[in-house]
Amino acid sequence: MQWKQIKTLFILCFLVLNVYLSLMLYEKETQSEYAMPETSDATLAEQLESENISISADLPNGDLNQSNLSLNQKSFTEEELSFFDDTDNQEVEVINDNFILSRFETPIAIPEDADGSIISDMVKSNLLLADNYRFSGWNTEMNVLIFFQEKNDLPIYYNQNGIVLVYLNDANEMIFYTQTMLGDDESPVEEDSLIEPMMAIRALFNGNRLQNEDEITEVNIGYHTRYPLEKGEQVFSPTWTVTVNDKENFYVNALENRIVSNDELTFLKESVSSTIERVQKLEESDLTEFMLSHLNQKLSSNQQSE
Repeated sequence: MQWKQIKTLFILCFLVLNVYLSLMLYEKETQSEYAMPETSDATLAEQLESENISISADLPNGDLNQSNLSLNQKSFTEEELSFFDDTDNQEVEVINDNFILSRFETPIAIPEDADGSIISDMVKSNLLLADNYRFSGWNTEMNVLIFFQEKNDLPIYYNQNGIVLVYLNDANEMIFYTQTMLGDDESPVEEDSLIEPMMAIRALFNGNRLQNEDEITEVNIGYHTRYPLEKGEQVFSPTWTVTVNDKENFYVNALENRIVSNDELTFLKESVSSTIERVQKLEESDLTEFMLSHLNQKLSSNQQSE
């Protein structure tokens, strides 16, 4: 008889415990439904403020929609390349119809007080299909001007198949450049909603990319290489560019909220090495010797400075 009472008591205790745990779970779910999440913009603003991180950039707002792009490298046509017939200061070599090497027979000096607009105009006046490119910046470590190709009026960041690199000498004179271009996007347009800029900033903050007293000075959208497909096709994803202190750029995939690793100097070294391999396959000439000499010097000078 005693055992039956104990057994009944155990059952009642378990029932009470189950009811209690169910009530606790319900209360927790109810609170989480209505309470402000820890990762809200309000909380992020407080976290940034505690680290003295400021935002002076005008953040894009409204309906933010873009789609992935699927692009192949473009082959330049004979009609397009006839552009160089009317240039009087360029010696040009085209490799595989998709890689342009051009030397300025007379180096073009960049004025000491030249801003980005002046530099852009100077370079683009000498470029084939120049309206397809946007001046990105001047990498002083390699002494190279970088022009990204644009699609849908947005830049494609750091892709070997859609870029112009202008090489300067020690006197900051333009001596030669390389040019590639991506073709048209023929994939169906299926736009997706992009993450808000503050979510990209949150990803950088949580990823320890932002430091004490940093200032976020600019936020823009562009494209970054996502992955390659068969037959040389590549997929490009919309990507937020977050500029910090007017000098350092960070990239966050605007569909997946994922930080995209990118190092400009590494990219340029790879570009120089790739160009050297291409030029070495050409017949020897004054042009190839000139370019190989300068490209190898770029690599060796940078390695010595490290």
